[in-house]
Amino acid sequence: MRSCGASIRYTDLAPNSAMEMDVLYLEAIGHSSDVSSQICRNRSGKIVHKEKHLPASPEEAAQQLLDVAINATTYLSMLMNMNPSLCGQMAATQSYWPTMVDLRDANWQAPIAQTISKLELGKSIKGFLRSAQTSHRNIIRHWATAIYETLMRTRFEFKEAEAMTNRHKTTKGCPEWARKALGLPIFTKASAREWARLGEEMLLEQLPSFLDHPDFVQKKRSWTHRARQKSDGPSLRAIRREAFEDFAKELKMLAPEEELWQGEW
Repeated sequence: MRSCGASIRYTDLAPNSAMEMDVLYLEAIGHSSDVSSQICRNRSGKIVHKEKHLPASPEEAAQQLLDVAINATTYLSMLMNMNPSLCGQMAATQSYWPTMVDLRDANWQAPIAQTISKLELGKSIKGFLRSAQTSHRNIIRHWATAIYETLMRTRFEFKEAEAMTNRHKTTKGCPEWARKALGLPIFTKASAREWARLGEEMLLEQLPSFLDHPDFVQKKRSWTHRARQKSDGPSLRAIRREAFEDFAKELKMLAPEEELWQGEW
């Protein structure tokens, strides 16, 4: 449930939908006793109705959960036909999209491909999709993605600790690169080099011997060769420089062309 929760998005305009799905899930797995009250909130978040929860059987709850998914997907399909540009705008930054298929149709797989093509699903995050698909085969991509995710998470964690909104978090003892993460621009191809520079500072402080990591047995030879072509006696710094140049290039591949972040940066 904890891992699935990360993918469940809560909406301000339908404040009860996610909560009701949570309840249906708990009932479907036989945990209806965990729910004591049924609450209804308005769009401002205020509780407008509360009553004792009447539990459903696991079979009923599972069927209702399926019905919710079918109804939502049906409406989204209708919206795609009525306003394809709006759906395309949303789909550009998504890696998945719900579709309806009818197994009675011999070509039931075709609507899935048609929907993906029509919406241009994930067109603004091609780099991230490519990374997710191939990072286990491309070690530079794997490390570049880790650098991005570390800096992004640090940026939010540090900001929360600095604002003292969480008593369990503090900036005391944090390295300087963590503070610098607050000043990073939004991650795009135009700013990827700035992220790479801070990523270099972060990695050299946290893992100065990264060149000796088992992941880089083959790559270290390549970096050393490249550094030797530029200097008769390649120094450790020169070899690191070649490594970080590869990381920077991959970070730029990962970055979207445009600013996708809609919240407060």
